[in-house]
Amino acid sequence: MKIVGHTMGTPESTVLEAIDLFAGLGLDGIEIICADDYSCGINLATSSSELNRIRQRATDAGLVVAGLVPYAKDMNHPDAGAREQAVAELKGAVDIAVALECRAIRVFGGHEVPPSEQGGAMGWLTESLREVGVYAQAADVRLNIENHMDTMATSAEMTMAIVRAVDLPNVGVLYDQANLAFMNSEVFEMAIALQGPRIQHIHVKDFYWRGTERIAAVLGQGIIPWEMIVASLNDLGYDGFYSLEYERRWFPDQLPPPAVGMQQCLDFLRGTSP
Repeated sequence: MKIVGHTMGTPESTVLEAIDLFAGLGLDGIEIICADDYSCGINLATSSSELNRIRQRATDAGLVVAGLVPYAKDMNHPDAGAREQAVAELKGAVDIAVALECRAIRVFGGHEVPPSEQGGAMGWLTESLREVGVYAQAADVRLNIENHMDTMATSAEMTMAIVRAVDLPNVGVLYDQANLAFMNSEVFEMAIALQGPRIQHIHVKDFYWRGTERIAAVLGQGIIPWEMIVASLNDLGYDGFYSLEYERRWFPDQLPPPAVGMQQCLDFLRGTSP
């Protein structure tokens, strides 16, 4: 089992500090947020020298850069200029991935739209992601469409519809069962059956309900049955990364500091695999 740390969990750190922390915890790699407004991330303006420094620090620490996490969503925007900008941002993320020797990028399934607008939005999304996918394929980089709220990929079924429409071998699924559970979408058995061999990356996190409020939790202290999910993924033959998307960026008051909580998550996840 290859387990990596997500910089979602380290908002108080720089990327270099997160690398040191993840190496100290015994993780296998790092997944890095790609955004302008986050201290533990990188952005399209990050210099080549800084990218080289990050890549070298990860290499020296024995970590692989397992993924980048950009936030572009306008790939299905009605305005062609907005779509072009989103495509340019994702192509820029591909270039950063190449510089970091990273082979995977998380992508959103555009914006969520009303049912009456889904036909046109799906067409624009498919066209945009196919253009980025071809660009990424030439660089040996995968695009992973995440099961995510407020996008067109709000269920495993819809995520797979997007993957099939784009129809490129390097465009697959980022499976996130916690997101599916939050959206009241498919249970894990159905989500894995639907997405199956197109799952290329996994985000691992947990939560529970306090009334109608979603509360972030350390793995094993929430409602997501990770022991059974990992067993199903093992049966499927999944051999990609499990990324600890420890949600301290959004819920700093609900989770312990990363040196404590991410260690607990890592120990729990390792305990799920034979």
